[in-house]
Amino acid sequence: MSHGNDAPGSLMLREVGELFRQLRERQDLTQGEVAGRLGRHDPPFALDGSAVSRIEKGRRKRVAPDLAEALLECLQAEPSERREVMAFLEADTTPNSPRPALWRRNADLLAPMRFEGFLTLERRAWGEDNYEPRIVPGLLQTREYAEYVISAMREGLPPAKVKGLVDIRMDRQSRIAQGALRQLRALVDEEGLRQTVKDPEILKGQLQRLLLESENPTNTIRVLPEAVDCHPGTSGAFVLMHFPEPARSVLWLENMVSSGYFDEEMYTDAYTAAFTSLWQRALDPDDTRVLLKKMIKELQ
Repeated sequence: MSHGNDAPGSLMLREVGELFRQLRERQDLTQGEVAGRLGRHDPPFALDGSAVSRIEKGRRKRVAPDLAEALLECLQAEPSERREVMAFLEADTTPNSPRPALWRRNADLLAPMRFEGFLTLERRAWGEDNYEPRIVPGLLQTREYAEYVISAMREGLPPAKVKGLVDIRMDRQSRIAQGALRQLRALVDEEGLRQTVKDPEILKGQLQRLLLESENPTNTIRVLPEAVDCHPGTSGAFVLMHFPEPARSVLWLENMVSSGYFDEEMYTDAYTAAFTSLWQRALDPDDTRVLLKKMIKELQ
């Protein structure tokens, strides 16, 4: 299912909800009838049809294992179906901690783009593929570079708001380093590296950061040469987040005024193919480091 501009919630809970819906429909039961069965279960669960609906739509913050087991029993699930549902719940590591103070202070900046949901979801991804035309991916930006590009891209934004967005970006980098991410594949435009930032000191610092990050075993950075002709990435920036089995990947798209999450295969497959095509056209990691060192030397 495609979720467009909806917040992502818990990917695994959406999958669990879909499985429960299929099991209920196979038994030809209404949501109210399922709630009735849960009320007669030993032990009983006091849910109504609306609560069952929220579970099926993945809108419940948590489905406790004992409730899941009761639902599976009431819906006469097969052993393989029980294992599948419980595997999803074990993979659901959505943090229950309060929102960070930094997010609360900058809610007016995060809310319009639904970026808080992205920040929460990203921390749970084991892998990420990132391409942003002309811009170094946010996870690899220096503070100075972030301030430069945010100011340029968000014309008229007061300096205090720019600082808020930069602080969030730096905090995002720190949280990702502490999270589940084990593989970051980042594509960087050579043209963007040479043309986007005109300040030589800021550019030099960013190039040095990329060179340092390229030595991190979690990261694989490739530069897309200027000589590459029109390509699928021309349509805009995108991020593919990959989660532990049995969850699927999630695509994040963002433009100037909105953002969206998509997990249907027609979307994730198309953007996976686009990223693979770009990845194959880019310089390999060793040649990327050679180019970065050359560009740093040119600025000295």
